[in-house]
Amino acid sequence: MSGISNGIRGVLAWGGALCGLLLIALLSRQTPLQAVAAETEAAQEDLIIFQEKLAPGWQDWSWTNRMLGFTGVRLGKLPSIMMVPEGWKGLFLHHPTFSTRGYRALTFWIHGGTTGGQRLNVCAVGPNNQFGKPVPVSDFLIGRTIPAGKFTLCTIPLERLNAANAQISGFCFQDGSGRSQEAVYLADIRLSAPPQQRSAGGPIRVIVHPGQRIGPISPYIYGMATPTAEHFRELRLKLWRWGGNPNTRYNWEKGNCWNAARDWYFRNGNYGNTSPQDRQPSGVADKAIAAGRAAGADAYITVPTMGWVARDDNNATASVGVPDQSGPPVAPGSEAIAGYDPTENRRRVSVRSLPRKGRPFADPPDLTDDVVYQDEWIYHLTRKFGRASEGGVRFYAMDNEPDLWDVTHTDMHPVRPGYDEILRQFLDYANAVKDVDPSAQIGGPVSWGWTGYFFSPLDRGNDNYRTHADRKAHGDVPFLPWFLQQVAAHDRKKGRRTLDILDVHYYPQASGVYSGSTDPQTNALRLRSVRSLWDPNYTDESWIGTAVQLIPRLKQWVSRYYPGTKIGIMEWNWGAGHTLNGGLAVAEVLGVFGREQLDMACYWAIPGAGTPAFFAFKMYRNADDRGNGFGDVAVQASSSAPDRISCYGSIDAKTGAARILLINKMPATAAPITLEIQGTGGTRTLEVYRYSGADLKKIVRLPDLIVPGGKTQMELPPYSLTLLRQK
Repeated sequence: MSGISNGIRGVLAWGGALCGLLLIALLSRQTPLQAVAAETEAAQEDLIIFQEKLAPGWQDWSWTNRMLGFTGVRLGKLPSIMMVPEGWKGLFLHHPTFSTRGYRALTFWIHGGTTGGQRLNVCAVGPNNQFGKPVPVSDFLIGRTIPAGKFTLCTIPLERLNAANAQISGFCFQDGSGRSQEAVYLADIRLSAPPQQRSAGGPIRVIVHPGQRIGPISPYIYGMATPTAEHFRELRLKLWRWGGNPNTRYNWEKGNCWNAARDWYFRNGNYGNTSPQDRQPSGVADKAIAAGRAAGADAYITVPTMGWVARDDNNATASVGVPDQSGPPVAPGSEAIAGYDPTENRRRVSVRSLPRKGRPFADPPDLTDDVVYQDEWIYHLTRKFGRASEGGVRFYAMDNEPDLWDVTHTDMHPVRPGYDEILRQFLDYANAVKDVDPSAQIGGPVSWGWTGYFFSPLDRGNDNYRTHADRKAHGDVPFLPWFLQQVAAHDRKKGRRTLDILDVHYYPQASGVYSGSTDPQTNALRLRSVRSLWDPNYTDESWIGTAVQLIPRLKQWVSRYYPGTKIGIMEWNWGAGHTLNGGLAVAEVLGVFGREQLDMACYWAIPGAGTPAFFAFKMYRNADDRGNGFGDVAVQASSSAPDRISCYGSIDAKTGAARILLINKMPATAAPITLEIQGTGGTRTLEVYRYSGADLKKIVRLPDLIVPGGKTQMELPPYSLTLLRQK
């Protein structure tokens, strides 16, 4: 990913989490499990513990004779776990603490071998390895005995294990006799989800107002980083981004040289781009820009502004002795911190990068002067592709997350940058770009996230932003408003814009959301946390702990400090895009972007082809495989139960025909809805496109929906996207 991990970002922001020692103690006494608040939604799918092998995240912490993946006794084609129950010994299947919220029962198949009748107990294990109350397996079997010679299904309600809606760390199958017994065989162990339900309380009312226009939906909100040809073709993208941490140190003169910084041991590399064309000046970048142009997509190219780029593409070229932490300069104006001077590593792995050449450009550039000039790169790009106004590169970002240079690129920039440095670097390079291509549009400051909107890295100090001396030295104005003020004042004097796009990055900070956890609790939180993009009444459920209301907040700052500046969330991701829950979150985000009138956005990096996140984009851009999806003008729409059913309304600008996206966010509950399309007394016919768990491989075209008098009823399956397109 670009930047650093979600967890590290939170640590940097507010001081981090306390680290403790994990004490593994198998306690013989029975202790109650830690309960969690009741959850209104059930899990959509079973949670596999063991089938052919232990599922990811599960470990064998047993202290009995056993064999996992035993093929001598199979359930159909599935191997089993052979366990010898003796002397109170146990088979302990452990998992890092998770919530059982949304699951109803522990289910497994059990085989009693040649004798049957074994006495076997099972219990849930709590977060600190407290063993819960054991229950006899036989209590839940037909005939109340483990059968000999065959498998039988055992279903134990979690309530009987005191494990319903609880935090647990696994399950233990334990000998219940105290003596030696014949082996038993366990297969297909899982936590089962409840059967699908229908929403109670009558139909949910969804109202769309095609005549109440909000405004045009920018096609640039559906961007992503480095898409493949399949992404361009299937998702009809109009914007792509050349960005991420390594591009802070892209050497365009060598064409294929980057440094991965802290993401990969501060090593140089070429990421597999080794062809003769790749090694030409701007080689890899030129190929990517050409591919985007061929697909009809505009490029958003990152221009390095930190001052140092990779010397070569040799992966053995790496910085050494890099400290774990950045710091303030040892003296005013120094580029060293206490205990570390970057001079030697700069010489070893990098060459100098400057905003301006200051003399006539050359194309190809001089490769012998040991300096890379960024305005000369813009010159090369305009020669090859034309100026922005002529169909060339339209957008440039001034670097990537300069408010994390000291964290990500510590080997080159160990000093924490302050307000003044971030502004100075932006203006120096933005003016250099505009001097070569005045028609290009420029984005900045490319801030990593929440703390970067309010403070500089220098504000981190030793007290996690409490003192924020740098901000106080600048009138105690939050960083982004201050940045907008200063750039606006500069541009008025200059007589032209250097800042066209307020570029920020945003990742949900709630635990497990971006990192991809998929337990029912996190899945519900993932969908709920999308509200942080817009809702002033939503308190972010993370270390942020206040209303983010990101898009309205950015709009207010722009309106007050530099009117006319576009707003771009140029790096975002809501996690778990390979799951249906993650796909629904992507669809929710894209719907919010359109309704809230965001100008630009790019997903990081790309959703895997054929994943739910991929189909979420496709639902908006190309649901019918003919280039038709959601509309290009947002209109007012509402749901009487927005926590369960989201509705995004739009129309086609040319025809005025309605385009409606409905999201059922309930994982196991079908939702009857009453759909009302205001402003019509006649009959409308709607094409219906659906993506759901019924077929995760494609968007399904369903029979047309007839809407007499502007009102009808329909049912939305659990965890589904439904696109309605008026004929």
